[in-house]
Amino acid sequence: MWMSRRLAPLGQAFRTPLSALLSLATLALCLPLLWGALHWLVLSAVWPWQPAALCQSQTGTCWPFVAEKLNLILFGTYPRDELWRPVVTSVLLCAMTVQTGLQMTGRGLPLRLGQTALLWLLALGLSFALMAGGVLGLAPVDSIRWNGLPILLLLSVGAIALAFPAGIVLALARDQDRVPMLARLAAGYIEIARGVPMLTFLFVGIFVLPLMLPPDTRISPVAATLVALIVFHAAYFAEDIRGGLHALPAGQAEAAHALGLPYATTAGRVLLPQAIRRALPSIVNSVIGAYKDTSLVVVVGIHDLTATARMAFSDPEWRSFALEGYFVVGLWFFVTCAFLSMVGRQLHRHSPAR
Repeated sequence: MWMSRRLAPLGQAFRTPLSALLSLATLALCLPLLWGALHWLVLSAVWPWQPAALCQSQTGTCWPFVAEKLNLILFGTYPRDELWRPVVTSVLLCAMTVQTGLQMTGRGLPLRLGQTALLWLLALGLSFALMAGGVLGLAPVDSIRWNGLPILLLLSVGAIALAFPAGIVLALARDQDRVPMLARLAAGYIEIARGVPMLTFLFVGIFVLPLMLPPDTRISPVAATLVALIVFHAAYFAEDIRGGLHALPAGQAEAAHALGLPYATTAGRVLLPQAIRRALPSIVNSVIGAYKDTSLVVVVGIHDLTATARMAFSDPEWRSFALEGYFVVGLWFFVTCAFLSMVGRQLHRHSPAR
Protein backbone atom coordinates (compact mmCIF):
# COMPACT_ATOMS: atom_id res chain seq x y z
CA MET A 1 0.00 0.00 0.00
CA TRP A 2 2.77 2.45 0.94
CA MET A 3 4.69 1.65 -2.27
CA SER A 4 1.61 2.08 -4.44
CA ARG A 5 0.98 5.54 -2.98
CA ARG A 6 4.60 6.51 -3.66
CA LEU A 7 4.44 5.30 -7.28
CA ALA A 8 1.07 6.94 -8.01
CA PRO A 9 2.59 10.23 -9.31
CA LEU A 10 4.86 8.25 -11.65
CA GLY A 11 1.84 6.47 -13.08
CA GLN A 12 0.10 9.81 -13.64
CA ALA A 13 3.13 11.09 -15.58
CA PHE A 14 2.85 8.25 -18.13
CA ARG A 15 -0.92 7.72 -18.09
CA THR A 16 -1.49 8.91 -21.69
CA PRO A 17 0.80 9.18 -24.73
CA LEU A 18 0.79 12.98 -24.50
CA SER A 19 1.64 13.02 -20.78
CA ALA A 20 4.39 10.44 -21.39
CA LEU A 21 5.84 12.56 -24.22
CA LEU A 22 5.79 15.69 -22.07
CA SER A 23 7.36 13.83 -19.14
CA LEU A 24 10.17 12.48 -21.32
CA ALA A 25 10.76 15.93 -22.85
CA THR A 26 10.96 17.46 -19.38
CA LEU A 27 13.39 14.75 -18.28
CA ALA A 28 15.53 15.38 -21.36
CA LEU A 29 15.71 19.09 -20.49
CA CYS A 30 16.48 18.45 -16.82
CA LEU A 31 19.26 15.91 -17.29
CA PRO A 32 21.80 18.40 -18.77
CA LEU A 33 20.99 20.85 -15.98
CA LEU A 34 21.47 18.16 -13.34
CA TRP A 35 24.74 17.04 -14.92
CA GLY A 36 25.98 20.65 -15.04
CA ALA A 37 25.08 21.15 -11.38
CA LEU A 38 26.83 17.91 -10.40
CA HIS A 39 29.90 18.91 -12.39
CA TRP A 40 30.04 22.38 -10.80
CA LEU A 41 29.30 21.26 -7.24
CA VAL A 42 31.34 18.05 -7.07
CA LEU A 43 33.35 16.86 -10.04
CA SER A 44 35.23 20.10 -10.79
CA ALA A 45 34.99 21.62 -7.34
CA VAL A 46 37.88 22.70 -5.14
CA TRP A 47 37.30 21.28 -1.66
CA PRO A 48 37.95 23.17 1.60
CA TRP A 49 41.05 21.12 2.45
CA GLN A 50 42.67 21.96 -0.90
CA PRO A 51 44.73 25.14 -1.54
CA ALA A 52 42.55 28.13 -2.35
CA ALA A 53 44.86 29.00 -5.26
CA LEU A 54 43.38 26.06 -7.21
CA CYS A 55 40.11 27.99 -7.48
CA GLN A 56 41.67 30.19 -10.15
CA SER A 57 42.27 27.24 -12.48
CA GLN A 58 39.14 25.15 -11.77
CA THR A 59 35.66 25.79 -13.15
CA GLY A 60 33.75 24.24 -10.27
CA THR A 61 32.67 25.45 -6.86
CA CYS A 62 35.33 27.14 -4.75
CA TRP A 63 34.51 25.58 -1.38
CA PRO A 64 37.50 27.30 0.33
CA PHE A 65 35.67 30.60 -0.30
CA VAL A 66 32.51 29.23 1.32
CA ALA A 67 34.46 27.85 4.28
CA GLU A 68 36.31 31.13 4.88
CA LYS A 69 33.38 33.50 4.33
CA LEU A 70 30.50 31.45 5.78
CA ASN A 71 30.46 33.36 9.07
CA LEU A 72 30.35 36.65 7.18
CA ILE A 73 27.53 35.44 4.92
CA LEU A 74 25.44 34.14 7.81
CA PHE A 75 26.13 36.77 10.48
CA GLY A 76 27.63 39.78 8.72
CA THR A 77 29.52 42.26 10.90
CA TYR A 78 28.24 41.02 14.28
CA PRO A 79 31.18 41.01 16.77
CA ARG A 80 33.15 37.81 16.30
CA ASP A 81 33.58 37.18 20.02
CA GLU A 82 29.77 37.28 20.45
CA LEU A 83 28.80 35.07 17.52
CA TRP A 84 27.13 32.55 19.82
CA ARG A 85 24.28 35.04 20.28
CA PRO A 86 23.13 35.19 16.62
CA VAL A 87 23.71 31.42 16.40
CA VAL A 88 21.38 30.78 19.35
CA THR A 89 18.86 33.27 17.96
CA SER A 90 18.83 31.59 14.56
CA VAL A 91 18.51 28.09 16.01
CA LEU A 92 15.73 29.19 18.37
CA LEU A 93 13.64 30.83 15.64
CA CYS A 94 14.19 27.94 13.23
CA ALA A 95 13.19 25.42 15.91
CA MET A 96 10.01 27.35 16.69
CA THR A 97 9.16 27.55 12.99
CA VAL A 98 9.68 23.82 12.47
CA GLN A 99 7.65 22.99 15.58
CA THR A 100 4.78 25.21 14.47
CA GLY A 101 4.80 23.78 10.95
CA LEU A 102 4.83 20.18 12.21
CA GLN A 103 2.16 21.00 14.80
CA MET A 104 -0.11 22.33 12.04
CA THR A 105 0.21 19.02 10.21
CA GLY A 106 -0.36 16.98 13.38
CA ARG A 107 3.22 15.74 13.79
CA GLY A 108 4.78 18.22 16.20
CA LEU A 109 4.59 18.50 19.97
CA PRO A 110 0.93 18.48 21.08
CA LEU A 111 0.70 22.10 22.24
CA ARG A 112 -2.41 24.20 22.53
CA LEU A 113 -2.83 27.37 20.52
CA GLY A 114 -2.33 29.55 23.59
CA GLN A 115 0.83 27.67 24.54
CA THR A 116 2.24 28.08 21.03
CA ALA A 117 1.47 31.81 21.04
CA LEU A 118 3.15 32.22 24.43
CA LEU A 119 6.23 30.32 23.26
CA TRP A 120 6.44 32.56 20.20
CA LEU A 121 6.30 35.70 22.32
CA LEU A 122 9.01 34.32 24.61
CA ALA A 123 11.17 33.26 21.65
CA LEU A 124 10.90 36.65 19.96
CA GLY A 125 11.59 38.52 23.20
CA LEU A 126 14.60 36.34 23.99
CA SER A 127 15.90 36.70 20.42
CA PHE A 128 15.78 40.50 20.51
CA ALA A 129 17.40 40.50 23.97
CA LEU A 130 20.22 38.23 22.78
CA MET A 131 20.90 40.27 19.68
CA ALA A 132 20.72 43.67 21.38
CA GLY A 133 22.47 42.78 24.65
CA GLY A 134 22.62 45.25 27.51
CA VAL A 135 20.88 42.76 29.82
CA LEU A 136 22.08 39.79 31.85
CA GLY A 137 25.66 40.96 31.46
CA LEU A 138 25.58 40.79 27.65
CA ALA A 139 27.55 43.46 25.82
CA PRO A 140 25.27 45.84 23.89
CA VAL A 141 25.40 45.55 20.09
CA ASP A 142 23.89 48.27 17.89
CA SER A 143 21.16 47.06 15.54
CA ILE A 144 23.15 48.28 12.54
CA ARG A 145 25.40 45.24 13.09
CA TRP A 146 22.52 42.77 13.06
CA ASN A 147 23.19 41.24 9.65
CA GLY A 148 22.57 38.12 7.65
CA LEU A 149 20.50 35.18 8.84
CA PRO A 150 19.41 36.49 12.28
CA ILE A 151 17.99 39.73 10.89
CA LEU A 152 16.21 37.83 8.11
CA LEU A 153 14.60 35.50 10.65
CA LEU A 154 13.79 38.23 13.16
CA LEU A 155 12.07 40.40 10.58
CA SER A 156 10.26 37.65 8.66
CA VAL A 157 9.26 35.46 11.60
CA GLY A 158 8.52 38.44 13.86
CA ALA A 159 6.42 40.16 11.20
CA ILE A 160 4.45 36.99 10.43
CA ALA A 161 3.91 36.08 14.09
CA LEU A 162 2.64 39.58 14.96
CA ALA A 163 0.80 40.33 11.69
CA PHE A 164 -1.30 37.17 11.93
CA PRO A 165 -3.28 38.19 15.05
CA ALA A 166 -3.62 41.69 13.60
CA GLY A 167 -5.03 40.08 10.46
CA ILE A 168 -7.56 38.16 12.55
CA VAL A 169 -8.78 41.41 14.12
CA LEU A 170 -9.03 43.10 10.72
CA ALA A 171 -10.91 40.15 9.20
CA LEU A 172 -13.45 40.09 12.04
CA ALA A 173 -13.86 43.88 11.86
CA ARG A 174 -14.49 43.79 8.11
CA ASP A 175 -16.80 40.79 8.22
CA GLN A 176 -19.14 42.04 10.96
CA ASP A 177 -22.20 44.21 10.35
CA ARG A 178 -22.89 45.44 13.88
CA VAL A 179 -20.68 48.54 13.46
CA PRO A 180 -20.76 49.53 9.76
CA MET A 181 -18.19 52.31 10.19
CA LEU A 182 -15.68 49.87 11.68
CA ALA A 183 -16.24 47.49 8.77
CA ARG A 184 -15.65 50.30 6.27
CA LEU A 185 -12.47 51.43 8.02
CA ALA A 186 -11.12 47.87 8.08
CA ALA A 187 -12.01 47.37 4.41
CA GLY A 188 -10.36 50.67 3.46
CA TYR A 189 -7.18 49.80 5.34
CA ILE A 190 -6.98 46.33 3.78
CA GLU A 191 -7.56 47.56 0.24
CA ILE A 192 -5.04 50.39 0.58
CA ALA A 193 -2.39 48.10 2.11
CA ARG A 194 -2.91 45.49 -0.62
CA GLY A 195 -2.78 48.12 -3.34
CA VAL A 196 0.51 49.76 -2.28
CA PRO A 197 3.94 48.15 -2.93
CA MET A 198 5.77 46.84 0.12
CA LEU A 199 8.71 49.13 -0.63
CA THR A 200 6.43 52.09 0.07
CA PHE A 201 5.68 50.74 3.53
CA LEU A 202 9.39 50.15 4.16
CA PHE A 203 10.29 53.72 3.20
CA VAL A 204 7.45 55.05 5.36
CA GLY A 205 8.66 52.94 8.29
CA ILE A 206 12.27 54.08 7.96
CA PHE A 207 11.82 57.75 7.07
CA VAL A 208 8.29 58.82 8.10
CA LEU A 209 7.58 56.82 11.26
CA PRO A 210 10.47 58.40 13.26
CA LEU A 211 9.07 61.86 12.39
CA MET A 212 5.68 60.91 13.85
CA LEU A 213 7.11 59.95 17.24
CA PRO A 214 7.39 62.40 20.17
CA PRO A 215 10.55 64.54 20.30
CA ASP A 216 13.67 62.85 21.65
CA THR A 217 12.15 59.43 20.91
CA ARG A 218 14.43 57.17 18.88
CA ILE A 219 13.38 54.05 17.03
CA SER A 220 15.95 51.74 15.49
CA PRO A 221 15.77 50.96 11.76
CA VAL A 222 15.13 47.29 12.60
CA ALA A 223 12.12 48.14 14.80
CA ALA A 224 10.76 50.61 12.22
CA THR A 225 11.11 48.02 9.46
CA LEU A 226 9.39 45.39 11.61
CA VAL A 227 6.44 47.74 12.19
CA ALA A 228 6.18 48.40 8.45
CA LEU A 229 6.21 44.66 7.67
CA ILE A 230 3.53 43.95 10.28
CA VAL A 231 1.26 46.69 8.94
CA PHE A 232 1.71 45.42 5.38
CA HIS A 233 1.29 41.68 5.90
CA ALA A 234 -1.66 42.02 8.30
CA ALA A 235 -3.85 43.05 5.35
CA TYR A 236 -3.00 39.86 3.43
CA PHE A 237 -3.62 37.62 6.41
CA ALA A 238 -6.94 39.42 6.97
CA GLU A 239 -8.13 38.51 3.49
CA ASP A 240 -7.03 34.88 3.91
CA ILE A 241 -8.98 34.59 7.15
CA ARG A 242 -11.99 36.42 5.73
CA GLY A 243 -12.05 33.86 2.92
CA GLY A 244 -12.16 31.11 5.55
CA LEU A 245 -15.02 32.89 7.33
CA HIS A 246 -17.01 33.13 4.10
CA ALA A 247 -16.44 29.42 3.45
CA LEU A 248 -18.31 28.49 6.63
CA PRO A 249 -21.99 27.56 6.41
CA ALA A 250 -24.29 30.36 7.61
CA GLY A 251 -25.81 27.95 10.11
CA GLN A 252 -22.68 28.06 12.27
CA ALA A 253 -23.20 31.68 13.29
CA GLU A 254 -26.96 31.29 13.43
CA ALA A 255 -26.71 28.31 15.79
CA ALA A 256 -24.36 30.20 18.10
CA HIS A 257 -26.73 33.20 18.07
CA ALA A 258 -29.68 30.93 18.84
CA LEU A 259 -27.81 29.61 21.89
CA GLY A 260 -27.41 33.16 23.14
CA LEU A 261 -23.63 33.27 22.76
CA PRO A 262 -22.14 36.79 22.61
CA TYR A 263 -20.28 37.85 19.48
CA ALA A 264 -16.82 37.51 21.06
CA THR A 265 -17.51 33.93 22.13
CA THR A 266 -19.07 33.08 18.77
CA ALA A 267 -16.08 34.42 16.89
CA GLY A 268 -13.43 32.96 19.19
CA ARG A 269 -14.96 29.56 19.93
CA VAL A 270 -17.10 28.78 16.87
CA LEU A 271 -16.14 30.72 13.75
CA LEU A 272 -12.41 31.41 13.92
CA PRO A 273 -11.19 27.85 14.65
CA GLN A 274 -13.07 26.53 11.62
CA ALA A 275 -12.25 29.50 9.39
CA ILE A 276 -8.52 29.36 10.13
CA ARG A 277 -8.47 25.62 9.49
CA ARG A 278 -10.15 26.11 6.11
CA ALA A 279 -7.84 29.00 5.23
CA LEU A 280 -4.59 27.33 6.33
CA PRO A 281 -3.33 26.47 2.82
CA SER A 282 -3.75 30.07 1.65
CA ILE A 283 -2.26 31.34 4.93
CA VAL A 284 0.83 29.18 4.37
CA ASN A 285 1.08 30.60 0.85
CA SER A 286 1.03 34.13 2.30
CA VAL A 287 3.66 33.10 4.84
CA ILE A 288 6.00 31.90 2.08
CA GLY A 289 5.51 35.14 0.16
CA ALA A 290 6.10 37.25 3.27
CA TYR A 291 9.25 35.27 4.11
CA LYS A 292 10.79 35.74 0.67
CA ASP A 293 9.74 39.39 0.37
CA THR A 294 11.67 40.22 3.54
CA SER A 295 14.81 40.30 1.39
CA LEU A 296 13.59 43.65 0.05
CA VAL A 297 14.72 45.27 3.33
CA VAL A 298 18.17 45.54 1.75
CA VAL A 299 16.80 48.54 -0.17
CA VAL A 300 16.46 50.51 3.08
CA GLY A 301 19.95 49.66 4.29
CA ILE A 302 19.35 46.52 6.36
CA HIS A 303 21.86 43.79 5.48
CA ASP A 304 20.07 40.49 5.04
CA LEU A 305 21.62 37.35 3.55
CA THR A 306 21.91 38.76 0.03
CA ALA A 307 23.72 41.84 1.32
CA THR A 308 26.14 39.83 3.48
CA ALA A 309 26.85 37.56 0.50
CA ARG A 310 27.88 40.68 -1.42
CA MET A 311 30.09 41.64 1.51
CA ALA A 312 31.80 38.25 1.25
CA PHE A 313 32.79 38.48 -2.40
CA SER A 314 33.57 42.21 -2.28
CA ASP A 315 36.92 41.16 -0.78
CA PRO A 316 39.43 41.73 -3.64
CA GLU A 317 40.93 38.28 -3.01
CA TRP A 318 37.55 36.56 -3.61
CA ARG A 319 35.90 38.99 -6.04
CA SER A 320 35.33 36.37 -8.76
CA PHE A 321 33.30 34.00 -6.54
CA ALA A 322 29.93 35.75 -6.39
CA LEU A 323 28.21 32.62 -7.66
CA GLU A 324 29.34 30.65 -4.60
CA GLY A 325 28.05 33.36 -2.27
CA TYR A 326 24.65 33.48 -3.91
CA PHE A 327 24.55 29.68 -4.01
CA VAL A 328 24.69 29.59 -0.19
CA VAL A 329 21.85 32.13 -0.01
CA GLY A 330 19.79 30.29 -2.63
CA LEU A 331 20.31 26.96 -0.89
CA TRP A 332 19.03 28.42 2.38
CA PHE A 333 15.90 29.84 0.76
CA PHE A 334 15.31 26.63 -1.18
CA VAL A 335 15.45 24.43 1.93
CA THR A 336 13.30 26.70 4.09
CA CYS A 337 10.71 27.36 1.39
CA ALA A 338 10.59 23.63 0.61
CA PHE A 339 9.70 22.98 4.25
CA LEU A 340 6.97 25.63 4.17
CA SER A 341 5.66 24.22 0.89
CA MET A 342 5.55 20.74 2.43
CA VAL A 343 3.44 22.12 5.26
CA GLY A 344 1.13 23.76 2.72
CA ARG A 345 0.73 20.50 0.76
CA GLN A 346 -0.07 18.56 3.91
CA LEU A 347 -2.67 21.13 4.94
CA HIS A 348 -4.20 21.16 1.48
CA ARG A 349 -4.40 17.36 1.48
CA HIS A 350 -6.30 17.37 4.79
CA SER A 351 -8.35 20.49 4.06
CA PRO A 352 -12.08 20.10 4.83
CA ALA A 353 -12.89 21.64 1.46
CA ARG A 354 -11.44 18.66 -0.38
